[in-house]
Parts: sequence; structure tokens; C-alpha cells
Amino acid sequence: MPHLRFRGLPRETVKQISKPLVATLSPLVASPADQFTLEFIPSEFVHQGQVVGGYPIVEVLWLERPLEIQDKVAEQITMALRAQVGAAQDICVMFTWLNGRQYYENGSHFG
Repeated sequence: MPHLRFRGLPRETVKQISKPLVATLSPLVASPADQFTLEFIPSEFVHQGQVVGGYPIVEVLWLERPLEIQDKVAEQITMALRAQVGAAQDICVMFTWLNGRQYYENGSHFG
């Protein structure tokens, strides 16, 4: 059920990395590929009243997993994006843990 939200990237980049990224992440997190949700969120960055260039931000919402798995997932997401945006670009990956008792799918919670 991992849900990945992508900001600060073109839609085409998210589309291009979606299949290989999920294929890489699926065995790492022991979740079937069809349980992943990837969401493209158009965004603009603003600094001191001006629209400025941003950087890729990926938010991963999921049930808690060990830090070593989280580290590997962050590394794989960063590597997938690095190939698209170049070595000099900052890439932010952040994780939000969902409590299974508060996450419902089709009316049933996971906890």
C-alpha cells in the first residue's frame, strides 16, 4: 500500500520512472506492485514573492517499516530521480508512517 507523492517534477518524468521504480521497490518492501500508488502533484515554489525553480520532493506514505528498509527505499527513489534530474539537483524524500488502525481500504482498517 505504499503511496508515493511526487512534486517538483514534470509529469513525464514521473511516468517514465514509475514502472521501473515500483519493480525495484516492490521486493524491498514486500508489497505487490499493484498495491503501490504513485501520484503526480503539480506544484510551484515561491520565495520572497517570486515563483522560483524547485526541486524534486517525494513523500512516501506507508505502514511503518524498519529503518534499513526505509533507507534502501530512499536510496532507490533518489537514484531513479538522479538519472532524470542530474547530479547537482537536490532531491528530498520524506516518509510518513500510517497507523494501520487509522488507514482504511474499502471500509476495513489494517490494524
